[in-house]
Amino acid sequence: AAPPAAVYKMAPAAAAAAAAVAAPTPLQGVQQIMPDGRMVMPPAPPIKRSYINKRALNIKYRFNGDFIVAGRPLVLTTDPAESERAHVATGLRVWDGGIVLARYFERYVPEALDARGGQRLQGLELGCGTGVAGLAFAYLGQEVILSDIGDLQKAATEANVAQNQNHFLVAGGSVSYQSVDWKNLPAREQFGAFDVVFAGDVIWHETLVQPFLDALCWVVSGPGAREILLSHKVRDEESVALFERSVSERGLVVEKKVPTEPLLEPDGHPEVFIYHIRARAHALTF
Repeated sequence: AAPPAAVYKMAPAAAAAAAAVAAPTPLQGVQQIMPDGRMVMPPAPPIKRSYINKRALNIKYRFNGDFIVAGRPLVLTTDPAESERAHVATGLRVWDGGIVLARYFERYVPEALDARGGQRLQGLELGCGTGVAGLAFAYLGQEVILSDIGDLQKAATEANVAQNQNHFLVAGGSVSYQSVDWKNLPAREQFGAFDVVFAGDVIWHETLVQPFLDALCWVVSGPGAREILLSHKVRDEESVALFERSVSERGLVVEKKVPTEPLLEPDGHPEVFIYHIRARAHALTF
């Protein structure tokens, strides 16, 4: 092909014809001179969101006896980060939000028991994954239903429950598992009332926010729930903004948002916050 300078000597009609036939595909991000003499800079590639974990608690702990709750080791069988199964069932891995929530319960549970006269707390974990937070709740002597979806997740979570059973039974705790699909929620009455409903790292993408809010409206309906705790690690501002904007539209109120790093050192996280949420007196029905 002739160099671009040769195009300038062509008649306009010939130049147009040459451009139509010989126009190369612009190289990504590289400025080029097209056959018709135009200088073209293709658009820059789209900006991809990136996230850098400033403190990876799920690397710090191997859960082989090194994570202690109420003086007892909490042991988990988890998939490695590169596991293909964990890309399908994300709850096969332990997430920082769940680890922080487990630690938070060591403060929260005694205070809640004092406020409620020492009566054992009834809890429900939404999107429990490995069960780290819910098992910690039981290690502190409380009763909890772990919930998630899928046969693969159910088998993995129940295996973690079984290998920790002796420890939470000694503490007076109780754990069971139920499948709860946020997009096809079961009858609320079969679960009874809860003192606390909690979740960790379940709205890590914007597409999860509305289904999670559906689940929260479900838990506060019928027999109801006194309080909701959400432990969330900020990976992108979009999902956080959507959640905080949408909560009030669902008849829910964020009472406080707790930074965990100053409270739970060394197991707090600079990007993990715990939301305390309650239903309004006249909450919207689901």
